[in-house]
Amino acid sequence: MPIQWFPGHMAKAKRLMAEELRGIDVVVELADARLPVSSRSPVLDELARNKPRLMVLTRVDLADPHCTEQWVERFQREGVIAIPVNARTGQGLREFRRALDEFVEAKMNRARARGIERAVTRGMICGIPNVGKSTFVNQLAGRAVAKTGDRPGVTRSLQWIRVGRTELLDTPGVLAPKLANDEQGLKLAASGAVKEEIFEAYEVCAYVLAYLSGRYPDALAKRYGLRVETPIEWTNLQDVWPAVQPWFEHIGRARGALVAGGAVDEERVAKMVIRDFQEGRLGPVSLEWPED
Repeated sequence: MPIQWFPGHMAKAKRLMAEELRGIDVVVELADARLPVSSRSPVLDELARNKPRLMVLTRVDLADPHCTEQWVERFQREGVIAIPVNARTGQGLREFRRALDEFVEAKMNRARARGIERAVTRGMICGIPNVGKSTFVNQLAGRAVAKTGDRPGVTRSLQWIRVGRTELLDTPGVLAPKLANDEQGLKLAASGAVKEEIFEAYEVCAYVLAYLSGRYPDALAKRYGLRVETPIEWTNLQDVWPAVQPWFEHIGRARGALVAGGAVDEERVAKMVIRDFQEGRLGPVSLEWPED
């Protein structure tokens, strides 16, 4: 299931970002804490390869805290400052502001040493669609300056906000024109980074169930009463369907997702499981670990 999604507004946003980057001092990159590799945009690496970068791991409340801690340490070893943030509650914003202030101070000191006085620095907030940029921006600004929503593609234009001595440019979410592989696409679809219309809910649900059976079997038992005897290793939908289909059946009957005649509505089950994952009803779950 190759996922490709690069509509016109994304191409336009990429062009605008490339133009603005000439005057940017620091890039603030947002990635989903549940999938901090797959949710990083290669477009950003292409455009801002040589710019200093702060990383914000969003939706930390939905991610496995042990996994997030390992990712922060991993990024630190790679020379990247990664700050876990819950943009809805403001958790982690103080740490982000402190890191940004330290960068600004160092930048201004270097300019001052060359006889240049700077009143402000400029940054750019970037990330893939539906990674939580608008909620993050609103928390930073202390008011609703960006439109929020639980669907990708809500932000379509560029806007500046002032945070202390830094002017930050909020940008629309941009994905790569073509994702690296099918599994990356499934992770992004599960997280809500791509629109429902472009992926098969059955396949995304099957992927989530298979992954949970190996890494978080207790979550399946607690939420759906599923007892995992043998974890399912994901390869593709065709191969795993005989093993995962009975789980669709179990969940559908347990949750009353039935059609006329008493058969299980598998599409409804698929959307239910995906929504449960996206809204944290399966508990804190991370789809990527540093050792994977």
